[in-house]
Amino acid sequence: MANGGRVPVWDAAVRLLHWLLAGLVLFDYFIDDEGGLLHRSVGYIAVGVVFSRLLWSALGKGANAFAALRPSLEKTLAYGRAGAPRAVAHDPLGLWMVWLLWSLVLLLGLTGWMTRLDAFWGDETLNRVHAWLAHALIAAVALHLAGVATMSWRWRENLVLAMLTGRKRAD
Repeated sequence: MANGGRVPVWDAAVRLLHWLLAGLVLFDYFIDDEGGLLHRSVGYIAVGVVFSRLLWSALGKGANAFAALRPSLEKTLAYGRAGAPRAVAHDPLGLWMVWLLWSLVLLLGLTGWMTRLDAFWGDETLNRVHAWLAHALIAAVALHLAGVATMSWRWRENLVLAMLTGRKRAD
């Protein structure tokens, strides 16, 4: 088998959007959390990245296609009962995480935008919701990283490298 027994899983656009979103989220949370123009601009770009990824999925094939991103409770339960076997693309738990992360980014964009509207100007409840969503996103990112590390160890496969190269070991 060519490429050392490795198969393509994620295309360049998927990988670029993944790492771009990761960088934007970390920047907005840890570097510029002041709510100024830079923070808002980075947040809106993150929302654009999520929408771009969804659009790319609508046009994609295989592991990059929208159909491959549909989480299923039935498949998730079966996956757990089977002992979480290796998956070439996203495993069922990973699919839930993808949607959680994207949903939190979109909700952060919405609540951030709403804080600038006259109707919500100075609304501390909305500001607290926005802050809670930011903390929830970072907690989800930490859980995602723990899952990647755990499954990399369990499957004996560097999943971070796979998201950089777009290739994983063949089944």
